[in-house]
Amino acid sequence: MHDKLVRIQKGYILIDRANQHIDMLAKCKDIVDGRKKLDDLKKEQESIRLSINELKNRIVKSQEKLKESEVELNKIIKYIYSNSRKRVETLTQKNERKEEILKQRQVLEKEVMDLFIMVDSLKDKMNHQKLIYNDEEKEYLRVITNQNHKIVKFEEKISSTEKSIRRIRKSIDSEVLSIYDKKRQKNIMVMSRIEDGKCYNCGQEISDEDIEKVGDGEIMECPNCERILYILQEEPDLPQEELAQVKCKED
Repeated sequence: MHDKLVRIQKGYILIDRANQHIDMLAKCKDIVDGRKKLDDLKKEQESIRLSINELKNRIVKSQEKLKESEVELNKIIKYIYSNSRKRVETLTQKNERKEEILKQRQVLEKEVMDLFIMVDSLKDKMNHQKLIYNDEEKEYLRVITNQNHKIVKFEEKISSTEKSIRRIRKSIDSEVLSIYDKKRQKNIMVMSRIEDGKCYNCGQEISDEDIEKVGDGEIMECPNCERILYILQEEPDLPQEELAQVKCKED
């Protein structure tokens, strides 16, 4: 009975380690850094996009002012040529206003031209950023794919170990399983072997009587740490491939 509990404990430990490695693979530095780099590039692209929109809005406003000034200018020119015999003072004012509008239009036209140049420059920058983003995204996806291949291998090990655990559990008394499962909810390490007359986990001295009961197959707990005691007789027979240390990139 004890050896079966030890074997399923070994299985749960292997599953826990495999899940830890899966978590490490999914959150490795290359993935975290790659995701951050992509997010930063997206933010920069969004900032450029907003700047382009702002410049375009300024262009629209300046063009509207140009249209308004053109309408006013045409009215003034029409007035001057159709009222050449009117008061000199009025004509002078109209001419002065015409010159003022022409100067304003020069300023606006230059402003619009400068704004278009700025928009073109930002568009070039945006295109460059998109190329960088595409390259970074390809590298990020390559790392993700590489990690996923490794994760699949660990998931296969988990599936195989779970199958072995289910098979062993079927041969264990239901009351014993109930005790084991309640303890496992608190700590994955439910079992502790007796070594040199002591609990291996906490070092508590175990009485000869209790050791004998354990040897006879009874379920006995350590009086100190409350783990189920067992006497090691043979190595667990669950798959025991070493879980290799994982890296984000292949060497």
